[in-house]
Amino acid sequence: MSDERQKIGKLGEDKAVEMLKRKKYKILERNEENKYGELDIIALDGEEMVFVEVRSKTGVDFGLPEETVKYKKKRRLIRNAKRYIKYQNINTSYRIDVIGIIFNKKKNVKRIKHYKNITL
Repeated sequence: MSDERQKIGKLGEDKAVEMLKRKKYKILERNEENKYGELDIIALDGEEMVFVEVRSKTGVDFGLPEETVKYKKKRRLIRNAKRYIKYQNINTSYRIDVIGIIFNKKKNVKRIKHYKNITL
């Protein structure tokens, strides 16, 4: 992955965390990695565990950022979330959210959209 894409990805995650905190989510972890991949943000929305996938882009030439979360990625996120809950011995409901962010050329947020409880 290019340095520029990594910077946009990190900036997007930072902006997503800011938005979630404004919504009173409690951020538990960021960038939790395991053999199934990475969970961008793990948070609590009240009592519900939320696993957040963040997608960031600097344009929409090839579609919106959230449209890049396809079936295979959703399956991986669900498997990853279940693994996390099992190994952390958590007994609560959970959901998977996606946050899509579009930045302008100056790296200011042009659009941020939060999709709750995505499904296969």
